[in-house]
Parts: sequence; structure tokens; C-alpha cells
Amino acid sequence: MKKTLGILILLAALLMASPALAAKKQAVDLARQCQISTSGNGYGLGRMLEEDITRYWDSGSDATLTVILPEGKKAQGIMIGFYGNVPALRVVAAGGKVLADWEMPFENAWIPFSEPAERFLIQRKTEGDEMLINRLHVLSQGELPDWVQDWKIMDGPADLMLIATHPDDDILWFGGLLPTYAGELQRKVQVVYMVGGLNRKRKNELLNALWHCGVTYYPQIGSLPDMGGKSVASTLSAWGGENAAPTYIVGMLRKWKPRVVITQDIKGEYGHNHHIVTVQAVIDAVERLSADITFAPESAAQYGVYSPQKLYIHLYPENEIVFDWQQPLRHFGGKTGLELAKEAFKMHVSQQNGRHSVKDSGAYDCRRFGLYYSAVGPDEQHNDLFEHVLDTP
Repeated sequence: MKKTLGILILLAALLMASPALAAKKQAVDLARQCQISTSGNGYGLGRMLEEDITRYWDSGSDATLTVILPEGKKAQGIMIGFYGNVPALRVVAAGGKVLADWEMPFENAWIPFSEPAERFLIQRKTEGDEMLINRLHVLSQGELPDWVQDWKIMDGPADLMLIATHPDDDILWFGGLLPTYAGELQRKVQVVYMVGGLNRKRKNELLNALWHCGVTYYPQIGSLPDMGGKSVASTLSAWGGENAAPTYIVGMLRKWKPRVVITQDIKGEYGHNHHIVTVQAVIDAVERLSADITFAPESAAQYGVYSPQKLYIHLYPENEIVFDWQQPLRHFGGKTGLELAKEAFKMHVSQQNGRHSVKDSGAYDCRRFGLYYSAVGPDEQHNDLFEHVLDTP
């Protein structure tokens, strides 16, 4: 008994003495404790620390920000929310050493430093670039909290491409798909939206919702207007003609070469004409256009032609998969995919009008998908989008 007790005491001492064995301390946001000043327009600096993302600080002409942390504290990086244009930035330590060169297109941007700093300047790399900041977080040393959005650009072929018409369609009609495949299974998932022209609030909502679901690859937001939904004809007219949507989708397929594609209901779920046009364009792109070198020659020249291995469609009745989104997911501490989807939909605050909710039953059941197209044969197990899918694109 004494020998066992001695071993336990020794292990406890080693755990306390070894940083590698001890639990890593979580980083905290020190922005409200920092001294923040600017070389230019000081009006509205406090807006960067508010919850309201529709308010922002306008740097004016080529101003820089200076951030001084509380005594004894150092920052490992910053998370910035940009309002509108995303400028290229340089973060410089007090002695002039460059801590970060930032040129990514992320509107919610985590910018890590090459080394911890107790004082730093945030500068624009290109003279005259607009810099409107609606959120600034200064993270101390330690493990990053879950809410810090460390986005990536899809590198190489995607495993799965989810094509949704509007932000929140990817949550409403797909339920636990993103938490399961992006979060739990760590698949490379690229989300593509058709409609663009979103204000900063809606973009922030979609980014928060995707991140909550475990998506880490930055989404593609289209440029098609949220107009002309009274009929299919009016949608086609508003979107620039019959080839506009297929050309956009073909470009996305050729660029990211997803092995599997999934999209919305052929009937537009509740009959939404934007959804109907989207799905038909996806079908045309997957079945024939993306592999046709004569269609959209610009993207063919840039990326080459390509054909996905599978296409799944929401509510399609043939070769059907009915997922169980109520299974606990270890990546999310035991929460289910359905729970996460419901939480993510609530993050689309501007869309909470009471008309829609995430449902795993009824006419718009978010569990049900059918295999519309396959180059690798029909499903047999009916439990995984990647059944029979080849590893090579």
C-alpha cells in the first residue's frame, strides 16, 4: 500500500512540474484591459469592443492602431472583424519586428503572432486601403477558446461540397450534416452559397454558424442577387440568364474538385424558386457541364475540367440515405448533430421570424437525402455519403 501511494505521489509531482503533462491554460480576451490608441481618427475606437457588429471604427487615411497590454501580460495574436473590405495588414512589435503579415480574405480573421508581444502596432500594408474594424480581440497566451475563428482556405481537392442557395439553407435542410462530416469526421468540407450581396450582419451570422458546426474552411459566397423569386423565369432573369448559375457552380466544382456534392430539394423545399434554379444548375453542372471543356472555357483553362463522383439531393426519394442526427458526437462533447444544427440556426439572428426551424421529421426532414448521380455505382449500406467513393479526385 505504501509503495502504491508513493508512486501516486511521484506521478502527481511530475504532472505538476511538467508543462507538457499539465493542462494547458486557456487564453482570454484582454482587449478591454488594453490601452488602444490611433495615429488618426480616434472617434469610435470603443466600437471595436462592442457586441454590435453593425458599428465600427473607421481608421481614416492610413491610420495605425497601437495596442498596449496590461503589465505582465502578452498577446499571442488578435482576432479582427472587418466591416466591408478586408485589407492586407502588418502587425509590428514595439522594437520594429514584424509579428504578422496578413493577406487572407477573412472578414472574421484570427491573426497569430510569430512571438508573444506586450505592445504592438496594426498597420495597413497597402497605402489607402480602407480599414473598418467592428471587432477586436486580443488573446493572451494559452489554448485558444472555441469561439476564435481560425479559418483556412481549401487546399487541394475537397471531400464534400455543400451547395446552398442562401445562408441558413445549409443548416435548415441539412441538419447534422456539417457537424458530422466537418466536425466529427474531419472531412474537408467546402460550403458554397449562391446568393451574395449580404450585409455584414448576415455574413457574421453565417460565419458564426459554420464555425459552430465544425467547418474550418472559409465559405464561398456567391454574387447572385437575392431578387426575382416570384417564378423560375424571374429568378433566371434576375440572376443573369440561364447560364449564370451553372457557370458559377461549374467554376466551383472545377476549382475545388469535390469527390461528393450535396444540395437542396429539386422542388425547392417549400417551393422557393431560388432553390429550384440552384438545384437544376447543380444537376446540369455535375452530370455534364463541369466535364465539358466547351462550357465556361475560362474556368476550364484555369482549373481544368472535372466531374464529381456523387451527387446527393435533399428529399430525393431514390437510393435514399436517412441519417440519424441524434447520435452524440465526441468532437462536440457529446452534443448531437441535431442539437448543433438547432443552435447554429439560432445564430442566424436576422432570420428568426418563426417561419422555419430545423426538423428531423415531416415534409422537410433534414435527415433524408437521395443519391441522384453516381459514377461509382449505387449505395449498398445507405449510411455514408462516401460509400464506394475513390480516394483520388
